[in-house]
Amino acid sequence: MVDIGRREFLRIGAGAGLAAAVAGPAALAAGRRPAEGKPVRVGCIGVGGRGQHLLGHVMAVPGVEVVAICDIDRGNREGAAETVAKAFGTKPEVLGEGPYEYRKLLAREDIHAVVIATPCYWHGTMYVDALNAGMHFYGEKPLAIAAGELKAVLEAYQAHKDVAVQIGFQWGAHPGRRELFKLVQDGAIGELLEGQAQRPNGWDGHGGWYADRAKSGDWMLEQAVHEFNLIWSVVGAHPVRAYTAGRTGVIPGRNTTNYYTTILEYPGKLILRYSHGWIAVPDFPTGGLYINFTGTKGAINVMDAYIQLREKPAAGAARIQAQGGGDTREHMANFFDCVKAGTPEKTYCGVANGAGASIIGLMIRQSLEEKRPVTFEETLRDGRRPPVPAA
Repeated sequence: MVDIGRREFLRIGAGAGLAAAVAGPAALAAGRRPAEGKPVRVGCIGVGGRGQHLLGHVMAVPGVEVVAICDIDRGNREGAAETVAKAFGTKPEVLGEGPYEYRKLLAREDIHAVVIATPCYWHGTMYVDALNAGMHFYGEKPLAIAAGELKAVLEAYQAHKDVAVQIGFQWGAHPGRRELFKLVQDGAIGELLEGQAQRPNGWDGHGGWYADRAKSGDWMLEQAVHEFNLIWSVVGAHPVRAYTAGRTGVIPGRNTTNYYTTILEYPGKLILRYSHGWIAVPDFPTGGLYINFTGTKGAINVMDAYIQLREKPAAGAARIQAQGGGDTREHMANFFDCVKAGTPEKTYCGVANGAGASIIGLMIRQSLEEKRPVTFEETLRDGRRPPVPAA
């Protein structure tokens, strides 16, 4: 296993460094680029709840053909195959008799890309397999739910930078928001001082693997990585230390965390507070979901996509409102555009985003479990493994 520390994470997490490291179209994974005018041939791995949703978006992208479906649940895979057949007249190949049958799909030379929407504890294993197979993939978040598999994904990525990877952070498809991130990193609001963010959800009613923290990674990895991706995109650095307090056992039938608050310390002056839970009361004001940062020259509201400056500039306004929108459909289309064009460095949310978001969740979870502050380096040494069955 590669020994990845803060320096390597910072290097991998630098967007410009990623673009420079990719050799361009000539280095695209062999055999994984469709011929001019031909469709992108796609396999879907995992077509349960979220997978069905993604399948609909895949089918809606022009120039894409679904040729294989893989799911260990017979009802899921047959239902998805029938959906494709009704829409396009041809039933895709169906796989899924065993947990590792997806590897047959990854080995197919006539498939250009896969869309992976499996439970979180499978992500690291499947993403390493896809990278090593030279298979472009759109994979649901998080990138990984354990430090060891996160390092394994990064190691595989270092050897296969010509593979286009899009992690399912669909909020990253908003073009105006991405423009604001660049403005902040170029100094528009000055040095970052404070961040405040939260996501209050209603009373938790999830079951199955969602309610098992060993399989979901707990809510700071299964859900909150959406916010952590945006936080990482603003800051462009990883936390130095996390302090977390929370409670489990309030809602019966699950061992996931019911609510928690964390303080993240970053290099420099930045301190960020994030709260997340599943106990919100209907029709009671909580402030909703928000991610805000304050700097020496201004502030950014990430979710509403605007910057407010402390002083009005000589030319222009004190408020910079980003325009545009975008969600899963646009995120998916961007991925397939990169596959067709041979530009893996142009995916909106690639491996760097996945690593930046996952490490925040891992630090928060470890701090919560150990009831103490934990450092970035301590989290990288966490040796737990997801409960993936032996091959």
